[in-house]
Amino acid sequence: MTSEDFVEEVTEEVVENEDDEEDVTEEEAEEVEAEEAVTESHAEKAAEVVEIKSAKKKRKVAEIDEGLAVEDDEIVTPTEKVYEEKERNWEQVILPKKILEELVAISEVYKLSKEQAGKLADAVLIKYNQVIVEPGEAVGIVAAQSLGEPGTQLTLRTKHFAGAAEVSVGSGIQRVEEIVDGRSKAKYPTMTIYLNNDLKKDKDKAEKFAKSLIDVRYSDVVKVNEDFENMKLAVEIQTEKTKPLALKVDEIAEVLKKGLKDFKSIYRDDTVHFALEKKNEYLKIRKKLKKLLEEKAHGVKGIEKTLVVKEGDEYVIKTSGSNLKSVLKLEEINVEKAFTNDIIETSKVLGIESGRTMIVNELKKVLDDNGIKVDVRHIMLLADLMTYSGEVKGIVRTGITKGKASPFARAAFEETTKHLLEAAFKGERENLTGVVENIIVGQPVKVGTGIVELLMKWSMALDWYD
Repeated sequence: MTSEDFVEEVTEEVVENEDDEEDVTEEEAEEVEAEEAVTESHAEKAAEVVEIKSAKKKRKVAEIDEGLAVEDDEIVTPTEKVYEEKERNWEQVILPKKILEELVAISEVYKLSKEQAGKLADAVLIKYNQVIVEPGEAVGIVAAQSLGEPGTQLTLRTKHFAGAAEVSVGSGIQRVEEIVDGRSKAKYPTMTIYLNNDLKKDKDKAEKFAKSLIDVRYSDVVKVNEDFENMKLAVEIQTEKTKPLALKVDEIAEVLKKGLKDFKSIYRDDTVHFALEKKNEYLKIRKKLKKLLEEKAHGVKGIEKTLVVKEGDEYVIKTSGSNLKSVLKLEEINVEKAFTNDIIETSKVLGIESGRTMIVNELKKVLDDNGIKVDVRHIMLLADLMTYSGEVKGIVRTGITKGKASPFARAAFEETTKHLLEAAFKGERENLTGVVENIIVGQPVKVGTGIVELLMKWSMALDWYD
C-alpha cells in the first residue's frame, strides 16, 4: 500500500464518521460555517494554482507553516496560513514530511474543518504507528528471506522486443543477479529514447534519426582487397551496407583518400584503388588503413542496433547498447524521459540517488514480470545498502562484504582463510557487534530480545506482586 492509498483510506473513514455524528449546536454550526468559508477561499486559490500549473495538475505543499508552495515561476501565496490553529501544531505531529504534506493537501481537497483535519491526523498517526517496525526487528534477515525465497521461482528466459529478436533484454534470474552483483557492464544494455515534438509524431523522421544513432565504424561498411604481388591495395565500399544506414559512398571515399593522402589513389566504381611504388610502403599503408577503419563513421558510441516502436500516440526508439551521457547531448530527444537499464552508467551520469531509485524500480519490474509479489520496502533496504557509500556496490566479496569492519563477517562470506590471515597480520579487533560474528562464537545475537540488557529475576517479581 502506497502512502497515497494509506492517507486516502483514512480520509474516507474520517469523512464517513463525520456523517454519522449527531447534530451540532447553533454556535458550533456558526463556527463550522465560518471555517468552511475560509476553507472555500483557500480552495478558490488552490483552483487558481491548478490552472497555472502544468498538465499534470499536481499540487505539492512544501512547507506547511508557509502555506501553499508552488513549483512554477508564478507563486500564489494565500493571505492566511492553510491550517493554522491553536489546538494543533502540524510540525509536532510525529509523521513523515510527505504524509504531512498529503494530509494538508487532502484537507483542502475535501474541505475539512479544523476539527475534521485534526481527527484525520490522529487516525493517520494511529495507523502509522501500527505499521512501524518494532525496535530490534531483524529487518535485514527478513528482507533477505523475502527476496531470496521468491527468487527461486525466477526463470532464465531472455525477452525480445516484438519484431526484432536482435534487440533483447535480460529478465528473470539473469537480470536480478546482474543488479545485485553491481556489475560494471550490463549483459543486455538497452535504452529507451523519447523524441521531441518534431519527431515523435513522424515515423519516417523517427526512423531516420534512429539509424543515425547506430555506432558504425568504417570497417563495418568496407572490404579490403590486397594484391601484394602487384603492389596494389583496393578498398571496396559495400553499398548494400551503406544504404540502410543512410551513409554516402562519396563521403566515405573522400575520408579514405584524405586519411591515406601520402599514397596515390584512384576512386572508381565504389572502390578506392591505391598503387604502391616500394615494398616498404605496403607495411605503412596497412598500419594507417587499420587505424583509419577503426574510426567512427557516424552514430553514438556503444549503440549497436535501434528499433522504432509506437507507445501510445508517439514513436519511441529502443536501442541495443547504451550511452546515456552522449544521448543526453542530442537536441532531438526529450532529455527528461531518456532511460537506460545500465544502473552503473545512470549513477555516474545522474548521481547516486538515481542509481538507488533505478535499483528499486528494476528489481521490482523483474519480480512483477514474473508474477512475484514482494513488498517494495525490502527492495528499498537492499538498494540503500548498495548505495549508502556514494557508489553502487554489489553484494559480492569485492563490494559490500569488503567494506565490513568485522573480520569474522568478511571471513563468513567468501575466502575465509585469506580474511582471517589478513586480520591477524594487521592486528584487527573483533568487537562482536553484528549478527554473523556473534553466531560464530555462540553468543546471543543483539537482535530482537537480544538487544535487552536489563534483566529481572522472576522470583523477585513474584514476591513483589504478592
